[in-house]
Amino acid sequence: MYAFQIFEVVISEDFFVDSENVLWLLPFCMVVIPFVYFIRVKLYDKYVHGIDLEAMDAELQYYREKEKQSNHFVKEKQEAEVQEEAEKDLSNELPNNMLHKMFNNLKHSMQSFLDMIL
Repeated sequence: MYAFQIFEVVISEDFFVDSENVLWLLPFCMVVIPFVYFIRVKLYDKYVHGIDLEAMDAELQYYREKEKQSNHFVKEKQEAEVQEEAEKDLSNELPNNMLHKMFNNLKHSMQSFLDMIL
C-alpha cells in the first residue's frame, strides 16, 4: 500500500495522495493480507510455540490405526464367542431335556392316577 502511495506521489500530477485511487488497492489487499497472515500463524506456531502440525497429524493417524485394530480385535472376539455358542454341541443337552420332560410328564400322570385311585 505504501508503494502504491509513493508511486502515486511521484507519478501523479494532483496533490492529493489518498484519493479514489486507493480503492484500487482493496481487491489486492483482500487477497494478500489473509495469505500473509496464514503464513505468519504457521511460522509463529511452529517456531515460537513449538507446535508442529505434521507431527500432530502423524500422531492422530497412529491413534486412529490403534483404535481400528482394537475395535477389530473386539469385533473378532465377539464373533468368535457367537460362533462358539452357535456351534455348541447340543447332542447331550437335547436328549437330556427330552428325557427330563418325558419323566416329568410320566410323574405327573402317575400322581394324578394315584390321587384318583386313593
